[in-house]
Parts: sequence; structure tokens; C-alpha cells
Amino acid sequence: MDIYLVRHGELYWEDNIKKCIGITDINLNEKGIKRAKLVGLFLKDKDISKIYTSSLKRCKKSAEIISSILNVPYHVDMQLMEINMGIWENKSFNYIKVKYQKEYENRGKSISTFRIKDGETFKECYERSNSEFRKLCEENYDNNIVILCHSGVIKSIICSIENIPLDEILSIKLEYGHIIHINCNKTQYKIKNHEI
Repeated sequence: MDIYLVRHGELYWEDNIKKCIGITDINLNEKGIKRAKLVGLFLKDKDISKIYTSSLKRCKKSAEIISSILNVPYHVDMQLMEINMGIWENKSFNYIKVKYQKEYENRGKSISTFRIKDGETFKECYERSNSEFRKLCEENYDNNIVILCHSGVIKSIICSIENIPLDEILSIKLEYGHIIHINCNKTQYKIKNHEI
């Protein structure tokens, strides 16, 4: 079984200021749409049977584009949502570093268990993401699938497969539209390669 974990494409920032977004619903920009088309073309010969996507616009739009290229249906899965950043949602990082200086420093010291008000810890995101990932793999064994989601979710899955300590999650680099190719043989998950 081959699984293709795909990060959504580049985002449209209304004021051209990059912000902290988890569950904030933001659209793709033109580059993001173009990237989704390229991902679809890359996957065309991979014998994909199903596409699963987060419910957020940036993933759903990517899924729609890839689905139309592959002629394969996509399914919305709420468990594939990005980590909830609570009261930091949709605020610039410069604002966060000033307004929440102490909290921002504490987050850097223990990323896995840090929780901002009304938000989710990376440990919770990790547990949710990996539980859903394995469920989808079990349900679709003998088929190849695409899972279209977010940086935090994909990094959580990578940490689990490669035994990377969760407090090192931010050391994993993922570009917009990044593809992680994973092979599953029922007892073992192995990352075969990264496609950009």
C-alpha cells in the first residue's frame, strides 16, 4: 500500500502578512492552485483509489483540483484538521511575540505539551493525527490513497513513523505542496521519499 501525504498549497494573505493559522479558514493563492494541479499530475500514474482531505478551504480546494485530475472522489475528514492555535489564531507572529512574550518563550521550551488558551497541544494533535492516519490505512489496505492535510498533522505522522521526539517536531521542514510517499506492509510504515 502506498500513501501520499500532501500538504496544501501556498495561502492567500489579504494584507500580505503571514499569520499563525491552525483552524483559521484561508484560501489558496494562485501559486497554491497551480501547485495543486502539479500534484495531481504527479499522482496521475500512482493508481490512487481515494483522496481524504481536511475540511479547511486550503485543503478542500487542493482536493477538488487533484480529484478532478485523477477522476477519484475525495472525502472530508474532520480529524485531519490542523492543530488549533486558540487565541493566537490569525494573529501575526510579530504580534504574538510581543503580546504573548512569556507564553511564546514557554512554547519554545516544551512544544509538545504547551497549550495556548482555547488551543490544542502538539501531543493532542499528534495522537489525533496518528490515530486517524492508521485508521485510514487499515480501511484502505491493498489500495493507494492520498491524504491532503496540514503541516502539523503531517509532521506528527512523520514523528511517529521515524521515532522523532515530539519536542523536535519543528525541526521537520515541509514546503507548501510537499508530498511524503509512505509505504505500508501491514506491520510497518516506511517513508520512501519526499517529493516537492
